[in-house]
Amino acid sequence: MAARKAPAPRRPVTGEQRVVGPGFNAKVYAKVREVPAGRVTTYGDVAGALGSRRVARQVGFALAALDLAAVPAVPWHRVINGQGRLSYRGDVGRGSEQELRLAAEGVHFDEQGRVIDFARLRHLFATPRPGR
Repeated sequence: MAARKAPAPRRPVTGEQRVVGPGFNAKVYAKVREVPAGRVTTYGDVAGALGSRRVARQVGFALAALDLAAVPAVPWHRVINGQGRLSYRGDVGRGSEQELRLAAEGVHFDEQGRVIDFARLRHLFATPRPGR
């Protein structure tokens, strides 16, 4: 049996602040409130607007943890995956609800489940310039 190679030590990420911490969910909700009706954004876009595209999964967790009573205040349904599709992981009923809400706003899907005209409907957040 061959000896296993030890994993390479992780290098610290330089130049990137810690994004996930106390208040992270509230920051996600505030950013998602910026997405106008009839437009969509991605988990990665929200994460990038918060400082690190690497926390896209945590954005998804924050939206999944959203209290249903707060749903009207936070348009969670406007956040989709980077391929322009809904993510049906976990709660399938919520995915169907998401599709219905988007359709009511004029966002429709093709036969493959991708947003029609994704590039045009994608909301991109303004990225702050360094030093500003």
